[in-house]
Amino acid sequence: MYEAGCRSRDSTFWKIRGDFIKTLILASTFPRWEEDTIPRFIYDLSKNLSDNKVDIFVLAPHHAGAEISEEMAGVKVYRFPYFYPKALQCLAYGNGIVPNIKNNRLAKFQIPFLCFFELIYTMKIVRREHIDIVNSQWFVPQSLAGAICKKLLRTTHVSTIHAADIFCLERLPFKRIFGDFIVKNSDTIIVVSSYIRDVLLGLTSKELREEAKQKIIVIPMGVYTNMYKNNDASKSDLKRKYDITSEYVLLFLGRLAEKKGIPYLINALPKILDKYENISLLICGDGLLKADLETLVKDLGLESNVRFAGFVTDDEKYDYIKLSDIIIIPSIVTESGDTEGLPVVILEGLAAGKPVIASNVSGIKDVIKNSWNGILVEQKSSEQIATQVLRLLNDEELRIYLGENALISSANYDWKTISDMYIDIFKRSM
Repeated sequence: MYEAGCRSRDSTFWKIRGDFIKTLILASTFPRWEEDTIPRFIYDLSKNLSDNKVDIFVLAPHHAGAEISEEMAGVKVYRFPYFYPKALQCLAYGNGIVPNIKNNRLAKFQIPFLCFFELIYTMKIVRREHIDIVNSQWFVPQSLAGAICKKLLRTTHVSTIHAADIFCLERLPFKRIFGDFIVKNSDTIIVVSSYIRDVLLGLTSKELREEAKQKIIVIPMGVYTNMYKNNDASKSDLKRKYDITSEYVLLFLGRLAEKKGIPYLINALPKILDKYENISLLICGDGLLKADLETLVKDLGLESNVRFAGFVTDDEKYDYIKLSDIIIIPSIVTESGDTEGLPVVILEGLAAGKPVIASNVSGIKDVIKNSWNGILVEQKSSEQIATQVLRLLNDEELRIYLGENALISSANYDWKTISDMYIDIFKRSM
């Protein structure tokens, strides 16, 4: 983590107005209201940067029922409408932009409108708020807007790339032209994993590849490690709270999407139950595949061992992680090439000191060191998942060893640590 390349500029001083540097974060998803159920990692990053003497503004797509502008946790949030009537806006939020495009023709039709209005609103806010740095979260379309602002308005541009965004770029016509333009017009490029770094370099023209290498830095998203230390409830109390009677609990936490590989976890359960009957698999999250997964569970006769908890609140998430014995992340690379950058649930499992079993894909190997702070398995292998679960259930000392090392490694991913890295990048990019 925190590799790199970021070359010193002529000046490493802050461009300060008052006590704060003004930073605009461009995001394709951001909580629409306080209790929103969508992933909150950009909200958490923004909040921690705001607490660290950075004046943060966020621009995200609008959604019916959300405010056009408001303040959330000390962060000024703007939401730009991109289609009219606003009630028909369906590209952002929900299951995510990529699934929305696949499953909704109107969402696909709205792509150019979102790109156009995001650029217009970005330039408007940069001028009105005297923005110093644009931090674009996701390569397309946010980094394109940030790159244009750098080109036309001379703002500093720090681009952050996750995963789905770079795979979207791979499918675009003229992808190398877009990619090269963004690389040229980014002062620093943050990627959440070394895997995403390598994908980006593969999309960059040979003439720009060395420049791109110098600009790229690997920094994942973060977690609140203290939240797991502050949960004093015992596992037995939490099991009673959620009416769980099994001796062992396996946990999956995340969106029910193809790249999560959940069918391979479900198909591993019969072999595990042959050795340990008193086991529950908790599947926490929602998504397009829920009905298919419920059908698979029914077909395998696993209804009494598998619970679909649906969307869980943060408090419920902390409880489920604490009461679990093993956290399993069976991520895959789909046939279309889509995969994850670095699942945040892995960082949460480490912070809770839990044994983690995860597929050896994308950026997961950046964090999980096999047989030290977790177990890596080949993707799409129910056999390997079952074997490693049984290995851990049979070896309490190994579970404890992995959990202790998970706690040690989790310090690298606390939001305070991650936000400090972002601050340093902002300084060095200006």
